Amino acid sequence: MNGPMKEWDALSADWREQAVPAIDVDALRAEATRQGRRLRVVLVLETAFAVLVIAMLAWLARRDPSPVRAWLFGGLAAFLVPYQAYMLWLRRREWREAGLDAEALVEVELRRCDTTEHYWRVGMWGALVIWGVVYGLMMAGLLAGWPWGEVAGLVGATLGNIIMLPVLGLYGLWRCRDARARRRRLLGLRRQLGGLE
Repeated sequence: MNGPMKEWDALSADWREQAVPAIDVDALRAEATRQGRRLRVVLVLETAFAVLVIAMLAWLARRDPSPVRAWLFGGLAAFLVPYQAYMLWLRRREWREAGLDAEALVEVELRRCDTTEHYWRVGMWGALVIWGVVYGLMMAGLLAGWPWGEVAGLVGATLGNIIMLPVLGLYGLWRCRDARARRRRLLGLRRQLGGLE
């Protein structure tokens, strides 16, 4: 009976003594570089698009003879300037990952995960506020008997957002779920590196 037990003891000793796989720092660096490159491209495109939209809204606000639409376009432009500035400020420490050691890379990636969730949370609430303002203006116009030309654009914007907001929300949920999964994996790497949670 001792023969098989000794084999099992030897096998368990070998199993306990085997080396734990080390963290693949090159893979971590490659992932952080990919994420950083994607973040920089998105930031440039998002900022360029925001500047274009703000300029278009300001131009429309100045040219539209309707005071309701002029105020709406001007208000949207005024809302988008601090919103986009906040989104850039939020990502200020996440643009660079070059030259960082493994622990710093994990911290940058964890911040990126947190920022992704915060970005989508703020963005969805901002979109809902805009939709609420447009809906409120539409209802005020309908109840006050504004000419149909004043109200028609607001009705279209309200209906368009009823379709767009859920689609955008589902995409945001997917991005946040992905960020949470990445965070769990990165927290495991942080523990392996000896950091604190």
